[in-house]
Amino acid sequence: MSSDTSVADINWGVHEIQSVEHPKNQQLLARYEANRPDGGLPNRASFDLVDLKDIAPGLLIVEQVPEDEGLIRYRLIGSEIEERTKVAFTGKSPEIFGQAMSEDLRSIYRRIFADHRPVMLRGNVLGLGIEHVDYEMLFLPVMSRDDTRVDAICGMFAFN
Repeated sequence: MSSDTSVADINWGVHEIQSVEHPKNQQLLARYEANRPDGGLPNRASFDLVDLKDIAPGLLIVEQVPEDEGLIRYRLIGSEIEERTKVAFTGKSPEIFGQAMSEDLRSIYRRIFADHRPVMLRGNVLGLGIEHVDYEMLFLPVMSRDDTRVDAICGMFAFN
């Protein structure tokens, strides 16, 4: 796996969906809902990787950079995602992708940070020698550890 691989040629076919079907996404969503305090949003402390070990390889955490909330980066990318794509995304921003995909991702992330609502996607990856690999993604807004704002997105990239 290369940490410097340019993935500017990767693209995706994607559309928004209303519910998740993949068992790993259903499991993450059930845990998320169980950790919601009185209809609010769970905070980062609610997501212990030990409790999520069976689905951790497909997890990702997207965060707003604390020093500059306009910046977004991948705080954690599960091993299954990096092994499948052969790219180390952890610590990188969505700009690692080509312009169109980067803009799409930033738009989705900003909407989640602003609206505090989950986003569910289905599609396929195009590029990196994994053409036409189908996937389902679940992005969930997560409150900061001090419960003052949404500062992270916990997600699952489930390959079919």
